[in-house]
Amino acid sequence: MMEKFLRRLNLNLILAVFLAVVLWLFVTGDNITRTTPVRKIIHGVPLSYENLEPGLAVVKMPQTVNMTLEGLPHAFDELEESELEAYLDLTAIEAGTHQVQVRGKAPRGLTLISLEPQQVEVSIEELHSKLFPVEVEFLGQPAAGWIRQSHSCQPLQLRLEAVPSVLEQVARVVVYVDLSGRSDRFETEITPLLLNAFDEEVAGVTVEPPKVTVMVHFVEEGNGASTLP
Repeated sequence: MMEKFLRRLNLNLILAVFLAVVLWLFVTGDNITRTTPVRKIIHGVPLSYENLEPGLAVVKMPQTVNMTLEGLPHAFDELEESELEAYLDLTAIEAGTHQVQVRGKAPRGLTLISLEPQQVEVSIEELHSKLFPVEVEFLGQPAAGWIRQSHSCQPLQLRLEAVPSVLEQVARVVVYVDLSGRSDRFETEITPLLLNAFDEEVAGVTVEPPKVTVMVHFVEEGNGASTLP
């Protein structure tokens, strides 16, 4: 009877020791994991540039790079894209195609190990400018009993600035004015549209000034005025 009791006691003791060892390993292992630095590759970090000389524009460069960071696991837990910074310093770089080193900054609590690629190809062109007349086109119908008598716009022409390959696509500069329900007189500021020969919008152009002011005068029908086209 005593022998059976001792055997059971030893079995319980062994089991207790085993469970204690497992718990110790679990706690110790978790602590080691939380305090051991790890490395992670962040793919698709947005690539920007700075210090571009006035009168120049970047026409071709990669949009993203990969960044390898090192730090404790908790530092990666709530890492956001806005905290990652990869950029090109274009100081004193002229028009042409260049190989430029990629630079970066790591978020607080992390160390920047490497950037891939280390260099990228960047194409830079000189900006050209050209004056374009403003075309005014009308949409919709005025209020019942009213017709458009005259209109004016300021300025009459705009200065467009872009690289030559983009600027040559612009065929005309148009502002669309909606006359729906209008009467008497009204004035509005409108952002002009830059259209190519197929009436498709052209992007990548700086417009100065960025808005056009259009003033439209209406008269009541029967006052001797004729409808304008």
